[in-house]
Amino acid sequence: MVRVIVLGCGHWGKNYVRLFSEILGADRVVAVDTSEAALASARGRHPGLITFPKVADVPPCPGKTVAVVATPAAAHDAVIRQCIDAGWDVLAEKPLTLNASQADRLVREAARAGRILMVGHTFLYNPAVRKMHDLIRRGTCGTIYYMKAVRTHLGLVRKDVNAVWDLAPHDVAIFNYLTGGLPLSVSAIGGTFLTRGREDVAFINLRYPAGVAANIHVSWADSNKERTITVVGSRARIVFDDLNALERVKIFEKGISANVAGGDTFGEFLFALRDGDIISPKVPVIEPLAEVCKEFLRCVRTRREPFTSGRDGANVVRIMCAIEESLKRNGRQVAIRA
Repeated sequence: MVRVIVLGCGHWGKNYVRLFSEILGADRVVAVDTSEAALASARGRHPGLITFPKVADVPPCPGKTVAVVATPAAAHDAVIRQCIDAGWDVLAEKPLTLNASQADRLVREAARAGRILMVGHTFLYNPAVRKMHDLIRRGTCGTIYYMKAVRTHLGLVRKDVNAVWDLAPHDVAIFNYLTGGLPLSVSAIGGTFLTRGREDVAFINLRYPAGVAANIHVSWADSNKERTITVVGSRARIVFDDLNALERVKIFEKGISANVAGGDTFGEFLFALRDGDIISPKVPVIEPLAEVCKEFLRCVRTRREPFTSGRDGANVVRIMCAIEESLKRNGRQVAIRA
């Protein structure tokens, strides 16, 4: 018996209510939100759903209780600490917090209390991103030169965070996963065209080990909605297009590499060009958020560390804070502390 308390029934919270209700049965899911309208909407979609306006109103029950935190990001620190203090394992929406020190503290407190702390970096459960990771590990790309991500649309303009905190954590988490490490430094510039004091457009550069460069473009003000990740290597280019339902991943077997062997007396490079096919591998159709929920329940039962652990979430927050600092310093490079 596992009771799931979903804290926040807004844009993402309602999806957690749906998925946990389908996985566990609605009698074991509880929704909490300060908005009666949000709770009424949730009850309308899931008859019999138990709801409360405050987490303090939720009565104790036999069996295991776990929490899903889908409140606005600014409230995450206080809400997650409250859940840990209650003895609950926690699945938190990204970003874990908006402050690196708070994120590190939550990781320590969860470990000290013996609680599972997982962060919902949903794209790492996307079969297309997993496919890219496998292809890179198999050497399909050859030597990785650089990566780029584009995440643009018109709106939704959020009131609690800027476009960087809203969108870029997805791509930072993906790049960390694909490279198997963290960036050494970041730099970023942005623009505030729609809302004063909050960037709605940004261009972010990250430098990963082994000289791998990465760029992220996020925007709430672009009429071209795009959700792409591109990895360029010496042997191939791999593209993930989240809006292409038929061919989410494409492999372009074309690349270029430098070879000094055979150069002329001035030591000029000879460039080896490689040309091949364009391949669209089969990618299973799976709802990534459902995989997030299943992973959380597996970890609750087995007590193993989640695939996207609290520490992973804290690392993303640390990188995001460095990006924020660079934005404030007009694009100056900021090192990522170890």
